[in-house]
Amino acid sequence: MKHKLSLYCGIAGALIGLSLPASAKPPFAEKEGVACTYCHTQAPRRNYRGDYYNSHQLSFAGFVDAAEAKKAGVAVAPGAASKPKSLTTAKQSPRIAILTKKAQDAEGAARSAPRDAKLRIAFAAALTKLGDAQLADTSVPLASRIDSASQSYTKAGHIDGKNTAAKAGLEKIKALQAKLDKAKNSGKHIENDDDDDDHKSGGGKRKGRGRGGDDD
Repeated sequence: MKHKLSLYCGIAGALIGLSLPASAKPPFAEKEGVACTYCHTQAPRRNYRGDYYNSHQLSFAGFVDAAEAKKAGVAVAPGAASKPKSLTTAKQSPRIAILTKKAQDAEGAARSAPRDAKLRIAFAAALTKLGDAQLADTSVPLASRIDSASQSYTKAGHIDGKNTAAKAGLEKIKALQAKLDKAKNSGKHIENDDDDDDHKSGGGKRKGRGRGGDDD
């Protein structure tokens, strides 16, 4: 048992060539709060996460799992749900930051006058524009774009049931999610692929097509 534990837990220490006793916890695993297998395949081989960590001064700052897997030409490794302690997310794009602020302001106005239908409609429209921007933001993996935009579109639809642009956005997400699931099953990687041409060209199609569809 001790031999197996030593083999399993000693692999993270291979980053710096450490030989650990069976009872010791690997320093990098302890530091980051993840399992040894998060960064390693077989001792002492590192996977793409371990290579990133080693080449970024022993830090996961700016690390995007799906994007790094794609660069390495491999599938996302086990343990994707784990969050290393040094992990920091990319900065929010300026456009999304602006639209988020507009949505927050619109929400504040709607809450201050809950009986004002125009303010509710305006809030829903702001959320729809935010969802459009989130879905088009190729600086983050497609799965993350889908999740963020889905929340914005869904909330917009709940606030204003006549917001056809929000409904169209959810239909777009449904199609993209199906494509993403199919790609995962076939071993392909489209997490960061801007396989979203309809959204780019469809911006003009949405204009004037129901509430929330106008451009900025």
